[in-house]
Amino acid sequence: MTETNVEAHKDHLRYEQDHLKWSADHMRALAILKRVEAHIFTHEAEIAAHRAEIASHEETIEHGDAHAPTPSEGKHRKMGHTHAASGQNHDRLLTAIADLEKFL
Repeated sequence: MTETNVEAHKDHLRYEQDHLKWSADHMRALAILKRVEAHIFTHEAEIAAHRAEIASHEETIEHGDAHAPTPSEGKHRKMGHTHAASGQNHDRLLTAIADLEKFL
C-alpha cells in the first residue's frame, strides 16, 4: 500500500467512525423528539378534557345542577392549579422547540 493509500485508508476509517457516532446521536435525538411529540399529544388530550370541564362548569353556573353536576371545590381548585402549571411548561417547551429551528 502506498503512503497515499495508507493516509486515505486512515481517513476513511476515521470518517466511518464519525458517521457511526453521528448516526447514534441522531437516533437518540429522534427518540427524544418522539417523546416530546407524545408529550404534546398528551397535553392536547388534557386540554380537551379541561375544556370539557369548563363547559360543564359553565352549564352549572348558567342553569344549575339540572344541566351538569357542580364540580367539587377541590376539583375546581386542582384544575386551576394544573392549568397554571401547564402554562409555564407550555411556554418553556415551545420556546425550546422554536429554538431548534435555527439549526434547519
